[in-house]
Amino acid sequence: MKKHHLKYAIALSILMIFILSNYASVLGVNIIGLTQSNFNINPSSTSDTNCITLEFFFSDPTVVTDDKNIWVYLNESDLNMMIPNKPILPVNITVLEFIFGTDIISINYEHTEPIIFNLTKKIALASYPTYDKTLETSAKKIPVNENENQDPYPNDWMSYHTAGGLSLSEHVTFLVIRVYPVRYFPVKNQLQFIQNINITITYEEPIDPILEENDVYDLLIIAPKTFKKHLNSLVSHKNKMGVKTQLVDLEEVYKRMYWYGRDEQEKIKYFIKNAIEYWGITYVLLVGGMKGQAFSWNTPVRYSHVVPPEEQEYPEPSFISDIYYSDIYNYKGEFSSWDSNFDDVFSVWNETFKEEMDLYPDVYVGRLPCRNINEVKIIVNKIINYEKEKCNDKWFNNLILVAGDSYNDTNHFNEGELITEQAIEFMPDFNPVRIYSSEGNINGRKINKAMNKGAGFAYFCGHGNPQNWATHFPPDGTKWTTGYYCRDMNFLLNYGKYPVVVVGGCHNAQFNVTLINLIKGIIENGFLGYFRTKEPYGDFWMKEWVPNCWAWELTSKKGVGAIATIANTGLGTHGEDDSDNNSIADYLELLDGWLELRFLQLYGEENYDILGENHGETLTGYLHRFLGNGDKMDVKMVQQWVLLGDPSLKIGGYQ
Repeated sequence: MKKHHLKYAIALSILMIFILSNYASVLGVNIIGLTQSNFNINPSSTSDTNCITLEFFFSDPTVVTDDKNIWVYLNESDLNMMIPNKPILPVNITVLEFIFGTDIISINYEHTEPIIFNLTKKIALASYPTYDKTLETSAKKIPVNENENQDPYPNDWMSYHTAGGLSLSEHVTFLVIRVYPVRYFPVKNQLQFIQNINITITYEEPIDPILEENDVYDLLIIAPKTFKKHLNSLVSHKNKMGVKTQLVDLEEVYKRMYWYGRDEQEKIKYFIKNAIEYWGITYVLLVGGMKGQAFSWNTPVRYSHVVPPEEQEYPEPSFISDIYYSDIYNYKGEFSSWDSNFDDVFSVWNETFKEEMDLYPDVYVGRLPCRNINEVKIIVNKIINYEKEKCNDKWFNNLILVAGDSYNDTNHFNEGELITEQAIEFMPDFNPVRIYSSEGNINGRKINKAMNKGAGFAYFCGHGNPQNWATHFPPDGTKWTTGYYCRDMNFLLNYGKYPVVVVGGCHNAQFNVTLINLIKGIIENGFLGYFRTKEPYGDFWMKEWVPNCWAWELTSKKGVGAIATIANTGLGTHGEDDSDNNSIADYLELLDGWLELRFLQLYGEENYDILGENHGETLTGYLHRFLGNGDKMDVKMVQQWVLLGDPSLKIGGYQ
């Protein structure tokens, strides 16, 4: 995102952060996200409640025009809101961290008299995102309707949301405040701008702590009983590495939670809740996927039913979401069930109903979707051998980048290569190994050659399905490269030199693919109808059957492949063109692109070297930044971005 910093604003911000940190320590509140605001805080308290007033000051907006549209920028903004079919306007975001379980009683504000700007052109509207098209389809374009909504936008000068989650492994209550210093009034075709707003927050901390200080275990492993003895060596290894670990089989989980939970998934979630409260766990490793090629599960999943029909090429009715198991509490410390109307259909957001969901991780969750004992043995040996000593810098410091021209967009950006070049900047200590479609065809031979030399990270950014990943050639993003198939992974020779793999694409981590699902889908939908099936069958646009999805096939290869893979269980989505006219492709600033870059940045610049913490903090950062948009796609993004790997993994191994 292009920043419009001024030197005096930076100096004031540094001073204000110092002042605020002292105020915040008195109140038990941590305030972050202030580096772009001229900002004051005024605390007060009574015997029952606390009160803080946040005072924001904003410099005059900058207006940029072309033949048709107007763009508005503000020095103190954190981002430009780009909600499909809505005006693009700046927003200022502040995140407050309270003691976990704090009750936000009220939020009120006062602002200066708005300054009015009469316009002669329309405010630019954000386009619908270009889709991560599957390998056989082309995305439909939805025309922007400039007359869709004549109400003022945004509808107020500020908004907020609350959540309970982890901040650097500490449970807190988040309050995320979004200030909209510039609002658009379409009927009058005018902007209204406020120079100052004072926001008063009244809150009450819990009398007793929601969570006691417990440090019995760090990592909880949940697995079927048949897998248990094959995980004992992993438990011993983790304890030896200082990660206090407890292994519990599912039969024990269901027995202990006999009176809790409506189904197996909810019983597991209640067990995780108890493990947080009595053991103090931070990480949860779920072991088990489908049972072989059947339709039943070793360790069950929860499907999300968040349906954004306009933003994607088809309304995907449901998709796997392991975030369900990490979102345990709401901001008050109450159980986050994902079924607020108690109809036994979870995570629903459609045209008629929106579920109450907190979404923020309260534990860092990863899954090893093993189908059988052999896969358990393979991945356990890989994790132990990877972690037991520091990885050799000669191969670990390689960063493999596989990308091309993702879309035929208006600006003809070479999106995939732009975003991987940004990834290089976020990983300054790494040697970039580029495999770009601008330099020739991308195929299994080229990728295997790079992988066989070893790498700490690999980043694929393009398109996918459960059996393949691919992208396009420049300049117009219409001609496909060969790509990288599951069958190509059989020729990997990177023994012991495993990367953490981040994937931009659709369905690459859709780990419910099975032969039975394939047959059932064809029977129920007909052959052609099946290959347009959205879910739950999962083998979307499959030319050939594969026993595992792409991400897990790469991670579960014996002695080779990846140590962990982060990818989408459903239909992925990136930004399109440059809606906010800041000379940066939206592909890098929104949706999947933001998640992918932020994950790499947290390691490369901020030294987050525990895999699950990095993944979880990426999700938390995304929710801080985008959840207030009120867009289904932002919820779907975090729900489907799954970690197939050990969340307690020490990236690069132990010294």
